[in-house]
Amino acid sequence: MGETTDQIVTDIDRTRDDLKANLEELEARVKEAADWRRQFRKHPVPMIVGAMLGGVLLSAMIGGRIRSPEG
Repeated sequence: MGETTDQIVTDIDRTRDDLKANLEELEARVKEAADWRRQFRKHPVPMIVGAMLGGVLLSAMIGGRIRSPEG
């Protein structure tokens, strides 16, 4: 524990810079993962299939049966 105040401050500054760099990298990765246009360009078939399945599930949950006006 023989660190001087300057060494502690330097260590804190270095840690702060590392954390800032990690946070910026994480932010960039999250933005990339959440960009649906980029995901569609990279994986068009799974995105289309997913949209179709989502539509089918949504219509099954909401739609039910369509009644005719006579009945």
